[in-house]
Amino acid sequence: MENICNAFGKCGGCTYLDIDYNEQLKKKTEEILELFNESKMEIKNYEGVITSPIKYHYRNKMEYSFGNEYKDGPLTIGLRGKGRFYDVYSAKDCKIAPKDFGKIIEFSEEFFKDIPFRNYRKHTGYLRHLVMRKGFKTNEILLNIATSSEDFHSYVEKWTEEVRKIELEGNIVSIYHTITDAKSTVVRPDEVRKLYGKDYFEEKVLDLTFKIGPFSFLQTNTLGSEVLYSKVLEYLNKTAETGLDLYCGAGTITLLMAKTLKKVVGVEIIKEAVDAAWENAKNNNVENVEFYLGDAKDVVKELDIKFDSVVVDPPRAGLHKNVIKFLLDNKFENIVYVSCNPKNFVRDMIMLKELYEIENFVFVDMFPHTKHLESVALLKKKA
Repeated sequence: MENICNAFGKCGGCTYLDIDYNEQLKKKTEEILELFNESKMEIKNYEGVITSPIKYHYRNKMEYSFGNEYKDGPLTIGLRGKGRFYDVYSAKDCKIAPKDFGKIIEFSEEFFKDIPFRNYRKHTGYLRHLVMRKGFKTNEILLNIATSSEDFHSYVEKWTEEVRKIELEGNIVSIYHTITDAKSTVVRPDEVRKLYGKDYFEEKVLDLTFKIGPFSFLQTNTLGSEVLYSKVLEYLNKTAETGLDLYCGAGTITLLMAKTLKKVVGVEIIKEAVDAAWENAKNNNVENVEFYLGDAKDVVKELDIKFDSVVVDPPRAGLHKNVIKFLLDNKFENIVYVSCNPKNFVRDMIMLKELYEIENFVFVDMFPHTKHLESVALLKKKA
């Protein structure tokens, strides 16, 4: 098939790439709605699924590994296999990553072909990861290459010069070098060096502009996120005056809420994200916001501000029991729950349904060709 890539069936990413798009949506929504039925979860107004504005090459961030597809094979910069901790499969023709990323991979594989990559069995080797991020509205690209601390840094510096000469649709505006000797595949930086350009790349979401650093959170489907955030704003009570945005990241939803509310508070556990949120507020001339650094489960116990509406966009683990208690104790008129994990959304709703009911519910397909769907639910306090 024309839209099947070399890694299909191996990397475990695009499980539904060989299925018609409308059939994908039907399969995904039916599986999730069955969870609701099994839990006797009622939805007053189910609005179906909103499709992603683009179906291919939609991801603004990819994290690639250096490795090989088979023992003693040539260098491959690609994606780890599903259930295969050590194998790395070529991603040059990935159907959900920007085409520019494939060009950068192709160049980098040739450039680094003689440099040792990380062997996670022996904990040897220099090259570890290559993270690429792109602003779909700005065409700006940020690269972050992760290596061990071995003495090959001059190659990375030469690569920094040469990779910028590739003819791309976008523009490389920032290059970072992350150094770590951690034994795991997870990147925990011991040192971060900026090798070229700005500290960030910029992306526009609706009518706001965001500065995104190498470790800042941003929804991976920029155009899809505009659909998602528009639905969040639609669900918010237009007469509300104050809003709380838990798990706010770099403040995207917080700043959009601030357009219509008098005061909005965002809460986020990652310091870099909070710093970025304050900067994003300043750059977008938004003054009626405040950001708290801390875990939502702890911060909610200290908040003494009264809020009319709350937005929660938790990680895949869902809401902590302290946050559930906070939502029940404060009896908010409106809660907008953004979820990337339907199982944990249902789990949380079982605890919340004594006080809240699902007034409106919609799926947003942020991840075409995968098993995943984002959802937005408006929870109303029961009369």
